[in-house]
Amino acid sequence: MPNDKEKGSGAVVTLRDRFLIFPGNPIPELSTPNAQAFVAEDRRERDKEVFALIVKPGFTPRIPVLRVLKGVDNPGLLPLIEWGATDWPPAGRKVMAIIYAKPLGGCVWNAKTGSTLKRIDEADITKRVIGPAVAALKFLKSQGLTHRAIRPTNMFWASAERDRMVFGDAATCPPAFEQPVALEPIESALSMPAGRGDGTNANDVYSFGASLASLIQNRDFSTIQNEEMLIRHKMVLGSYSALAGEARMPLPLVEILRGTLCDDPLERWDTEAMDLWQSGRRLTPLVPRIEKRAVRSFTVAGREYMTARELAMGIYNAWEAALPQIGDGKLETWLTRAMDAKEKGAAVGIALSGDPGAADRRSAADVALAKVCMLLDPMAPIRYKSLSVMIDGFRWLLPMAVANGGDVRTVAEALMRELPKAWFETREAYNPDNSVLDSGFRTQKGHLDRGLIGNGIERVLYEMNESVPCLSPMVAEDYVLELRDLLPALNAYAKKKGENSGGFAVDRHIAAFIAARANFEVERIIADLGVPNEGRKIMAMINLLAMIQWRVGVGGLNSLTMWLANIAKPAVNGFHNREKRRQLEEELPKVGREGNIVELSRLLDSAEERGADIRLFEVAKAEWLEAYRQVCDIETGQEDLREDATRTGQQIASLISITLGFIAITVSLLEMIF
Repeated sequence: MPNDKEKGSGAVVTLRDRFLIFPGNPIPELSTPNAQAFVAEDRRERDKEVFALIVKPGFTPRIPVLRVLKGVDNPGLLPLIEWGATDWPPAGRKVMAIIYAKPLGGCVWNAKTGSTLKRIDEADITKRVIGPAVAALKFLKSQGLTHRAIRPTNMFWASAERDRMVFGDAATCPPAFEQPVALEPIESALSMPAGRGDGTNANDVYSFGASLASLIQNRDFSTIQNEEMLIRHKMVLGSYSALAGEARMPLPLVEILRGTLCDDPLERWDTEAMDLWQSGRRLTPLVPRIEKRAVRSFTVAGREYMTARELAMGIYNAWEAALPQIGDGKLETWLTRAMDAKEKGAAVGIALSGDPGAADRRSAADVALAKVCMLLDPMAPIRYKSLSVMIDGFRWLLPMAVANGGDVRTVAEALMRELPKAWFETREAYNPDNSVLDSGFRTQKGHLDRGLIGNGIERVLYEMNESVPCLSPMVAEDYVLELRDLLPALNAYAKKKGENSGGFAVDRHIAAFIAARANFEVERIIADLGVPNEGRKIMAMINLLAMIQWRVGVGGLNSLTMWLANIAKPAVNGFHNREKRRQLEEELPKVGREGNIVELSRLLDSAEERGADIRLFEVAKAEWLEAYRQVCDIETGQEDLREDATRTGQQIASLISITLGFIAITVSLLEMIF
C-alpha cells in the first residue's frame, strides 16, 4: 500500500469502486511513451502493490487483449488486474485506466546504465529471461493474441530478487506503435507505426530476439538515427548481421538469436523450437536468405538500388517522381534482364499499363504504383501515396487518423480503390485467413460507397475495430465503448448543454456506432435518418434511441428525453388532426420529464393512432373535394343543368325499358301461335 507521500496531493480517482488512482503522483519509470503510470492502491488487498497506466486520449487501446489478460497468471506476463474507463480530472474527461501488479525489481533496461543482464551468465539468462518469455509467447499464441510491445524498456523484473523477467503492457496503444524500427521485422518496420497491425506470433518472436540481442550487447537500438539504412542492411545481409553480426555474442545464445531473427517468418523459430532449444536439443542452423541482387542498378530519384525490395522502398519514398522513371518499359526490362525475373517483369508491365480509359489518370497512376510495389516486395505493407500499412493495420490506423486529425482521405481512397484486394492477389501461397479478410474489406467498401448517415468512413471505423469508442463530439469525453453506455452519455451531454438548445441527438458517428455495435436490426430506422422530411427524420432518431433503451434497460434519462421532446414538433406536425396535435404538445413535457424514451416513441409513433389519423384525413379530403365540387357547380350555374340532365336520363331509361318489355311479350305470343 502506498504511503501518504507516494499518494501525493489533489483529487483521487476511483476505478470499479475498488482501486484508487492518484493523479498527483506519476511513476516515470513505469510509464510507456504514450501512457503515463501513476501510484494506485487496491482497497480490497491493501498489501498488494499495484500501479495504473492511463491511456492517452486519442489512442486506441487493444480491448481484446485486455479482456483475455485480465486475471491471467503467467510467469512471463505482468499481471493485469483490472481495466475500465474512469473520470480523469487532469484531462477533464473519461480515459481508459489499466491496473497492473507492480514489478518489484524494476525495468530490465535501466535508463542510465542500460542493460541489467551484463552481470548475468548465459545459464541464468536462459532461466530468468528466455524461459518466462517462451511461457508468455506460448500463452498468447494459444489465445490467438500477439503482444507487439516486446522491447527492453517494456521488460521488467517481477521480484526484487530479479529472478524472473516479465513482459510489460501490451494494450495501451495500437500494436507495435511504440516499437523502435530495429526491433520489428522488416515488413513491419516499413509500415507506419499506427498501421503495423496485430501481426502473428512470429512478430513477437522476432521482437524478443532483437530485444535479447540489445540487452546482451548493452546497445540501445532505439537511438539508431538512420532507420532506412538499417532496414536496407537487414534486407541485403539479414537481421542477425544488422543487429548482432559485429558483436561478440555468447556462443550458447547465438543459435537462439539466429533462429528468432530469421527474416523469413515461415522459417523463423516458433515457441516449440525455443522450447526444444531450452531443453538442450540443437536444431538445424538457419542460413540467412540473401536477397537476390541485380547485375546492374536501377535508379529512382537519383538513388541506385540493386534489389527488388530496396527498389520498392525507393519508389515509395519518391512517390511523385517515381512513375516517369519506371515507366515506358524501363522497370520491366530491368527485372527481365538484370534480375532474371521474367514473370515478375511481365506482371509489372501489366500493372503499369493500368486502365487506358480511366477518367482520373493521376489516381490510376497511383494505383499502378501501389501494385508495382506489391509485386516488387510481396511481404511489404500496402503502399499508396503517403500510406504504408500492413493488411491488418487498417483497423488501427484509421481510428488514430480520425481521432488525431490524420490523413483519413488517403486511407479511404486505398479502401475505395480496392488495394487490399490487389494485395491478396499478389500472394504467392493460399492462406484461408486471407479469404476472411478479403470478404471484410469488400463489406467496408460497400459502406464507403453508401455515403449516407450510418455508413461512410464512420461505419468502417467502428465495424473494423471493436476497440474504438464512439468519437462523436457529443459523447467522446464519456468514453462510450459499448452500446449500453451511449444513452447515459447523451443524457449527460443534454444536461450540460441544456435541454432547450435544439440540435439532433444522433450524428454520423453515433449512427455508425449504433449500426456497428447493435446485435439487433436497426438498418431501416437508420436509413430514415437521411430522408429530407424533418418529421420523419426526428421520429427515426427517437425510435432508434427508444429501441436501444428498451434493449439495454437503462433508465433515468430525463435530460435526454426532454431534449428529444423539445425538438419533436416536426414529428407532432405529422398528425393532420389539430386536436391531436394540441393534445400531443400538452403531453410531450410530461413524458419528457419521466425520462422514458420508449414512452415518448409510443406517444408520437403509435401505429394505431397514425393509421386512424390517415384514414380520417382521407375521408375528410374526399368530403372536402365533394363539397368543393358542389360549390363550384353552384357558382358556375351548372347545378340546374345537372338536375335536368338527371331527369332526362331517367325518362329515357324508362322508355327504353318499356319498349324492351313490349318486344319481349310480342315474341312470346308469336311463339305460342306458331
